[in-house]
Amino acid sequence: MTFLRPASLLSGLATAALAAGLAGAATAQTRADDRWSVTVSPYVWATSLDGNVAMAGHKAPVDVSASDAFDQLESVVMGEVEVRRGRWAGFVDYQYAKTNEGVSLMGVPAELGTRSTTVSAGVLYRLVEDPLGGRTAFGDARSFRVEPLVGARWSKLRADLNTPLGATHKGAEWTDLLLGLRVEGDVSEHWTLRAQADAGGLGDDDRHSLSWQALASYRTPLGGGAVSVNAGYRLLHQNYEQDDFTGQRFDWKVTRHGPVLGLSLTY
Repeated sequence: MTFLRPASLLSGLATAALAAGLAGAATAQTRADDRWSVTVSPYVWATSLDGNVAMAGHKAPVDVSASDAFDQLESVVMGEVEVRRGRWAGFVDYQYAKTNEGVSLMGVPAELGTRSTTVSAGVLYRLVEDPLGGRTAFGDARSFRVEPLVGARWSKLRADLNTPLGATHKGAEWTDLLLGLRVEGDVSEHWTLRAQADAGGLGDDDRHSLSWQALASYRTPLGGGAVSVNAGYRLLHQNYEQDDFTGQRFDWKVTRHGPVLGLSLTY
């Protein structure tokens, strides 16, 4: 699987955002809603894992298919909260996963356990809001929206490698500054499509990340609020390298990707 470097991706995102802003600024007619809203979105991400983990001189390939993920997943918590007023919004996305899998080191069976916590937070600004005519099931005017985002992603990892020669443990945590873009459109009264991408670790060869997701949402009113059923695909690629006190490298070059399914409750 091939990935763009963060600098190249961010350059493309910035160009797209600027072009969208110039195209939409003159035509956006919808007045920003000044009411506060809160959206809570628990979700399940059936991830496949691809890549390599290296520590204490051992390099272990990581290859977990989506069909095997649930067998090797020991615990998981995932969800996002977004607060919005007018053109501004803030979000926090939390992911925790603990896995355990059998690996092979030069033909010798071993066991690799991982615990990963990822917290992404940021601010979005609605740069473009072009009306599409009609209203959504929530009563809002249908529109096409473009929102650049800026934020940070904090990651904490622990890897436990058990081999016939002994056990090795390594942990690390770091923070990447993020730049990204969200594009969203109401294709009908009930259906909304969203694409979002961000990248972090500009100019740092030892640490960078890339994330994107595409979602389709079915929206309907519920009591005094609204509910959306969300389905799509999500990817997070992380590259982290660090020398430990023994002079050995700790490398985490892993991509998590797979289908995502969840609910969003907005009030």
